[in-house]
Amino acid sequence: MKLSTTKLLGIITFLAMLLSQSAIAQRNANQNSFKLKSQNDYRSRSQNSADNFGSFPQNRVNNNRFFTPGSNEIIFQVNSLMNVKADRFLAVFNLTQIGKTAVETDQLINKRIDGFVDDLKTLSLSQDNIYTDMIYLIPTFEFEVQKKLFSTDTYNEVPKGFEMQKNIHINFTDIRIIDDLVTLAAKNEIYDLVKLDFFVDDTESVYDSLRERSQQFMTRKIQSLENSQELNLSEAFQTIAENTDAIYPETQYSDYDAFVSQSLEAAGSNSGVTKIRKPATVAYDQIPYGGFDIVINPVVLEPVVQFTYTLTVRYELEKKKPETQNKYMLVTPNGDVKELILKQ
Repeated sequence: MKLSTTKLLGIITFLAMLLSQSAIAQRNANQNSFKLKSQNDYRSRSQNSADNFGSFPQNRVNNNRFFTPGSNEIIFQVNSLMNVKADRFLAVFNLTQIGKTAVETDQLINKRIDGFVDDLKTLSLSQDNIYTDMIYLIPTFEFEVQKKLFSTDTYNEVPKGFEMQKNIHINFTDIRIIDDLVTLAAKNEIYDLVKLDFFVDDTESVYDSLRERSQQFMTRKIQSLENSQELNLSEAFQTIAENTDAIYPETQYSDYDAFVSQSLEAAGSNSGVTKIRKPATVAYDQIPYGGFDIVINPVVLEPVVQFTYTLTVRYELEKKKPETQNKYMLVTPNGDVKELILKQ
C-alpha cells in the first residue's frame, strides 16, 4: 500500500516527537548521573571526616541543630565552602626515546627537550620554571634465532638498543597558556601531558576567613535557639571540633555521556535505522553547594580549588536531679496509722 505525502509527513512528525521526548529523558538521565558522581564522592569524604570527631555522634548533623535522643546533648554544626582560583600551576609532560646506543638515545631525547624549552621562551617562561626529571634508561632486547646442525633451533634474547624516558615539569601562573604549552610540546614530538596540578599560595588566610564566617554564623544559630527555647547555654559544658579539607580540580572531572539521538534519515527512506556514535567525555564539576551554610565565591568560570571548613559545637546540659520521696508510717497515740511523705 502506497502512503500519501501527507500521511508520510504525519508519520515522520510523530516519530520526531517520540524521539524528542526520549532524547530529553536521556539528557536528563545523563546530567543526573554526571552530578551524582561529584555528590557521592564528597559525601564519602565528609563521612570519613565526621568519623574523626572523637566522641561526637557518628551520624551527620546535616546543617541543623541535633538533639541526641534520650540524653542532654545539643549539637550545632556549620559547613562552609570557599572557591579559590589557583595562584600557580604545574604541568608535567612525558617523552620516550629509543636509539641504537645509550649516547644516541640521550642525544635524541635532549634535542626534543631543548627545542621545547627554546619554544617556551616565547611564553615568557624562564629556565628557572622548567625542570627535567630523568625517569629511566634501559636496554631493549630482541630474539635472535640460533641455527643448530643436529638439534632444534633456539631463540636467544640479545640487546638491540636502548629506551630512555624523561619528564618535563613546567611551573606557570596563567592557566590560559596551557593550550600553548600543549601546542609547543606537540611541535617537538612530545604528546603526553601526564598531569596538571593546582596550587594556592596562602591557604592559611583562606581557612581564617572560613573560620571567622563560620563562627559568626554559629553564634547567630545558637542565639536563635536560646531565644526560641528559653535555654541558657552559657552555663552548659561546651566541646568544639573543627575539620578542614581541600578539593582540587584534578579529582573533580566526571564521566559524561554526550547527549545524542537516533537519526531520522531512515524515516524518509527504506534503508533502515541509522545509528549515531555516542561519544563519552569528561567535564569539570565542582562539589555541590546543597550541604553548605556558607558559600564564598559561588560562581565558577574555570576549575578552582574548593576549601571546606566544618565547625561543630556540642553542649552538654546539666541533668536535673529527680526528686526523691521518702515514705514514713506514723502511729498516733490513739493507735491510728498515718503515712508521711517527705521530699528531698
